[in-house]
Amino acid sequence: MTELLSKEHRILEKAFMDGRPFGTTAAGEKIRDVSGVTVKANAEYLEEVVTRNRGAEAGARAVEELARLLNERIRDSSYHVTPAFLKNPWNSYSYEFVMFLAEFGLNLTGDPHFQFNVGKEKFVNPIIQTLGRPFSVAQIYKMFPHFGQKFAKGSIEFGVGTVTNRSAVLRMKFTDRVYEQFGPYRKRCVELICNSAKAGLASVPDRIHDLKPATIKDLSCIVDGAEYCEWEFTWTPEEGGRFVWPLTGLLVGAVTFGYLHFRYPAMVFLERLAIALLPGIALWLSIRYRKLRKGSRAREALIQEQLRFVEARHEELREAYLEQERTSVELRRKVGQLTTLHRAGLLFGSTLDRETLLQRVLESIIHELHYDRVMLTLYDPVRKVSHDARILGVPDEIAAFARSIEVPVTDPDSLEGTVLLRGQPVLINDIREAWDRVHPFNQQLATVTNTKSIMSVPLKTQDHVRGALTVDRNQESSLTQDDLDLMMTLAGQVAIALDNTDAYRMIETLNVGLELKVQERTTSLEEVNRELGAANTQLRELNHLKSAFVSIVSHELRTPMTSIKGYVENMLEGLTGELGEKQRYYLTRVKHNTERLTRMIGDLLDLSRIEAGRVELKLAPVPMLDLVADVVESFQTIAREKSLTVQASSQNSLPKIEGDRDKLHQVLTNLIQNAVKFTPKGGKVWLETRVRDDGLVECCVADTGCGIPLDEIDKVFDKFFRGESVPADARGAGLGLAITKTLVELHGGRIWVESTPGEGSRFFFTLPIGPSSH
Repeated sequence: MTELLSKEHRILEKAFMDGRPFGTTAAGEKIRDVSGVTVKANAEYLEEVVTRNRGAEAGARAVEELARLLNERIRDSSYHVTPAFLKNPWNSYSYEFVMFLAEFGLNLTGDPHFQFNVGKEKFVNPIIQTLGRPFSVAQIYKMFPHFGQKFAKGSIEFGVGTVTNRSAVLRMKFTDRVYEQFGPYRKRCVELICNSAKAGLASVPDRIHDLKPATIKDLSCIVDGAEYCEWEFTWTPEEGGRFVWPLTGLLVGAVTFGYLHFRYPAMVFLERLAIALLPGIALWLSIRYRKLRKGSRAREALIQEQLRFVEARHEELREAYLEQERTSVELRRKVGQLTTLHRAGLLFGSTLDRETLLQRVLESIIHELHYDRVMLTLYDPVRKVSHDARILGVPDEIAAFARSIEVPVTDPDSLEGTVLLRGQPVLINDIREAWDRVHPFNQQLATVTNTKSIMSVPLKTQDHVRGALTVDRNQESSLTQDDLDLMMTLAGQVAIALDNTDAYRMIETLNVGLELKVQERTTSLEEVNRELGAANTQLRELNHLKSAFVSIVSHELRTPMTSIKGYVENMLEGLTGELGEKQRYYLTRVKHNTERLTRMIGDLLDLSRIEAGRVELKLAPVPMLDLVADVVESFQTIAREKSLTVQASSQNSLPKIEGDRDKLHQVLTNLIQNAVKFTPKGGKVWLETRVRDDGLVECCVADTGCGIPLDEIDKVFDKFFRGESVPADARGAGLGLAITKTLVELHGGRIWVESTPGEGSRFFFTLPIGPSSH
């Protein structure tokens, strides 16, 4: 139970608001405690009071100060408000926010009765005035709950007591949800709201029917512990004049009858009576006509007033709709940019060939972002030159010329230096204004292509600038800050993709180079026995360098691969918003290829550890039946995706093996993974395990795939070997089987393969049941 403070304690004693001021609660419920009409009334009254005292400029500043003070008490900047936002009647707010606003209004005006005066001047808004005009004051008070719910739906309970033609008893209380927002400051908050409410209700006779305001009598108050705040309002009804004009007509007729009686005594009684009635009848008809005309004019004026109000509401709704449309356009633009970045990321990450990547980058920027030209230049920080420029959107001869030249970059204040030396983006909407900062070659290029606006961003990974990405358009002032932000993000993706292609190219080169060197050294050793010792020493050094290099490169690749995979998984899990079917498909492909690269990197790291002699087996009893079942089960998802059958058949009496469970799991995984990779749709992969007569456990992984050519069977367990018949998209680093062979041999086993091209392959390995002496 919250301990309530006295009404002298204000909610401003809290440093921040506890809940959200508008929108939805943390639980996702819409916040609709107080209508924006009420907040608008407070802001407008604040501005009017300050304007009367200190001028219009001071009034506008007061509302700005109100917004600033409110924003200081809102923790999340996403919910910060502006003067225009506070004056929008279509918003809805929490009562906690409104209480802060009321207290700040009191401080800014210095008026202790600020809320009472707001209610008095602004409570009866034009909507209520127009809707209430046809009804009497008593009828309006009876409809008090109806009008109240329009502006405080679900947060206040309204009640009506006795209502006569000159008095009404009205009451209200708050819901528990509102009391939770007030917290220990309930008494102060209730006092402010009740002062505003009763002042507004007292103004009903004046605002709607031009009568004197009602007097207020406080009957009970929540501040004093009552359940309701209850008041009695008393007013003076309209004075009637129903019998004045008929009596006047009768008096005129009587005077006329008396005059004729004394002036013309010989006149017949009925004649005198008829003549006497004529003025009365004429007066009655005249009065009746005036009343009808007045009533007609009043109704016409009311209808016109209501029509003007409806039209004004229509215009407001129309403006709100236009604003909504503007927001929708902005949202669609943001979604379009995110979609472009997403597609570009997928496209850039789908190739590890440098030339293909550069061409895809240029084409994507032209086609997706609709620039007139795009240029990608590389930067040599040692020689301080930009070189190898690739341009799309110009004639071939210009593109060839641009690629052939080198542009020195030494001045950090030049356009090129700002991007390549400082690593800062450049946005110029009129290139003539920065003409002196542009290199003569780029000046010539801009002249030939009639460039007006230009934007250049660095291709930067961490603090290293690899080059620049430059786009331009022929229209002046056609580039915006949003364009620059998008290009900066895109350039980051391109830089990472370039790093990946370079790393992959280095690995490819290393693989080829290492094999050539090993072959050359082997031939040399066979030819010259005298140099055997020196050659062996040199070979070990080279092998050590290779392992160290592979380990370093693999570690460096693993970090960005892990980051990419994490971001992709976050997007697939919906952390960045709902994904479309095609977006989910593309992200799944990115994840697949990222996992493929991660496996290659893992193989490289395993190889480096094996060659360094750092692989240690953690021996323990391993139940083979459980191990086989776990491995086969892990491949069921990918098997379903490729329409394959992956299954196992084992003897029920398989013994436990003394071995390293993780390493044996890796052996089975590598073999089944290879079988799945090379088995076409509809094929079959199966794992058989049995105990041989010689006491060894034998495992066989078989498939119905393409098989292995006879001339390659002896090489499949060689490091870095990749068969010529293997499709390019199925090639790995050529390390999986080499690692598998090493792990089997470390357990004291043996591995071999049998294969028939076009029918499939069978990989066998044996393991001793007891501890290995290896």
